[in-house]
Amino acid sequence: MNRKAFLLFPLVAIALLLGGCGSGGKLGGVAVSVVTIRSAQPELLETEVVLGLRYTNENVVPVGFGGSRHKFYLNGTYIGQAVSDRPVGLAPLTTGTQDVTVMVKNGALLSVLRNVAQRQQAAYRIESTLFVTAGEERMEIKTKSEGAIDLTGLLPPAGVP
Repeated sequence: MNRKAFLLFPLVAIALLLGGCGSGGKLGGVAVSVVTIRSAQPELLETEVVLGLRYTNENVVPVGFGGSRHKFYLNGTYIGQAVSDRPVGLAPLTTGTQDVTVMVKNGALLSVLRNVAQRQQAAYRIESTLFVTAGEERMEIKTKSEGAIDLTGLLPPAGVP
């Protein structure tokens, strides 16, 4: 009986190691939320807004990504997309922030955004793809989040029509 257990142990150990390797290629657990929104140049009618993003690493291992893409929606309407090539590194179970610039898909939409800003708050949705490179392997972390955002940063400064 003892000999069977001795022979079975290496097989169980190999199965556990192979099972662990199979799940190691998938990375997730990074949440993205919008914490601020403001006009890129409040005194001009431009087609860019700046989002302040908060990244939360929910993993017990550090995560770093070399770039990201974010599709941004307000009150269910697609506003535009931001891309960033600035790397972000997150220690295990921590948060970090980054500003990204959204190219508003339609210049006239910015005046609509400012009208919405009069209400002070709107529902948002952000769909993000984070690009992770580990050696030769390239991975993407896809995440979505929804919430409410204060829009007063879109209002022009006092004295600017």
